[in-house]
Amino acid sequence: MMRVMVTRPIDEAVATAARLEAAGHEPVIEPLLRITPTAAPLPAGRFDGTIVTSANAIAALVSRNECVPELPVRDLPMLVVGRRTASAARAAGFRDVTFAGRDVDTLVGTVSAEWESPRRILYLAGTDRSADLEARLSPLGHQVVIAEVYQAIQADRFSAAGAAALSSHAVDAVLHFSARTAEAFVASSRGIISLGGGDLVHLCLSGRIADILGNAGATRVLVAERPEEDALLDRISR
Repeated sequence: MMRVMVTRPIDEAVATAARLEAAGHEPVIEPLLRITPTAAPLPAGRFDGTIVTSANAIAALVSRNECVPELPVRDLPMLVVGRRTASAARAAGFRDVTFAGRDVDTLVGTVSAEWESPRRILYLAGTDRSADLEARLSPLGHQVVIAEVYQAIQADRFSAAGAAALSSHAVDAVLHFSARTAEAFVASSRGIISLGGGDLVHLCLSGRIADILGNAGATRVLVAERPEEDALLDRISR
């Protein structure tokens, strides 16, 4: 049994915690990002398809009281990154949802293979994005129109309970699902724990996330074999 800190936004953290408990581990939920919907309206005009790279975009549409089944884009072909995102989109009422891979690179490959003719694409996204889909897809003849439907607010400190758990060495490992949560963890750790010492293991969804922790001095950093939750959780038992 390991005591594992989960730093992703609360809804996702609760789901991951349930999986940890089912595997016999003790989760410590410490959300370092808070997802809030924006008030920006969806762009006007006709679209030929939609892209979603995070389930947070789907949740934002629902939580800001948009009735997704009545949205004009509900029947458009939708390509999504991540199986969880695909499940969330279908549950929210989108009808033509295709899982396009685990990361943006595979998404771009799927767009190239599936959408051969130029399309005007609605990208349901957050205000902070690591991938420039406009630059990636415009050479293929597509026009990407971004709808910023949510924002991720980064924590600047641990909760009292989270800080106490870390400083007392009551956490064996930390799950890092995004670059922004890794950045928040590094910033929040100052004065609480030393990233360069101790037995705390950092389990990262990607090499980019691992680099953030490694550059901040963390020494026990492991990367998932694939950029998805199953692969990340597999690292716990190794």
